[in-house]
Amino acid sequence: MANIFAILTAVLLAASAFLAFKNKEQYTKEIDNRKIAESRLNTTQNRLADLQKKRNATIAEKEETMQATVSLREEEAQQTAKNDGVKKEIASKTQQSEAQAAEIAEIKEKTAKAGELKELAGKIKRLQEEITGLEDEKASKENERTNLLALRASTQNTVSAYNKETNMISSKKSFGSARINSIYGPWGFVTLSAGNNGGIVSGSTLNVVRNGEPIAELRVRSVESNRASADVVPNSLAEDVTLMVGDKVVPAEPAAPEEKN
Repeated sequence: MANIFAILTAVLLAASAFLAFKNKEQYTKEIDNRKIAESRLNTTQNRLADLQKKRNATIAEKEETMQATVSLREEEAQQTAKNDGVKKEIASKTQQSEAQAAEIAEIKEKTAKAGELKELAGKIKRLQEEITGLEDEKASKENERTNLLALRASTQNTVSAYNKETNMISSKKSFGSARINSIYGPWGFVTLSAGNNGGIVSGSTLNVVRNGEPIAELRVRSVESNRASADVVPNSLAEDVTLMVGDKVVPAEPAAPEEKN
């Protein structure tokens, strides 16, 4: 009887030791998981602060560009006014030249004095030289105006690109593609080969594409300059399909009205 109690006591002690060991192991694992979660949260908060700084810098650059555009438009208006003035001056000089030519014809009919004819010929020559100079100046002004228009168009394209990128970031929509770098199946997330610089936006939805067809959806969790991490959307991956390193990732297409409803 004593042996039976001793055996039972030993079994109970062994079971208690085993449970204590398992509880300690589970407790240690939970502490490690919490540390990992806190590290990820700090990383995400840092990335968010970095994105906000970049967004503020983009807005400031946009305002500077718009101010430059206004200045270019004012300069263009001034150049246009100068060109109009040059055109009027050319017209006036042309009229003077025509009047001088008529005067020469009249004088030729009335007098044969060589001195007067030479004087008038010199005036006409000077007027013609002035007209040539004004025409050259007009051509130069036209070239300047063309260059200003090209610069304005380039500036407007830059502003439009910044506006589009800012709107995409504000709407949490990615505008670039990437590849899957690594897969962490047990935790349900992957890492990508592109980040902020590649147009990947935190909080956006991405499609994993293989052979031209979407096979899964990802939701971007955190973004760095040249890499990002994303969670696999539950139930978006078919049972017989497995994600692979190197799979292409693209921005998700907007849902049709019926699907949204």
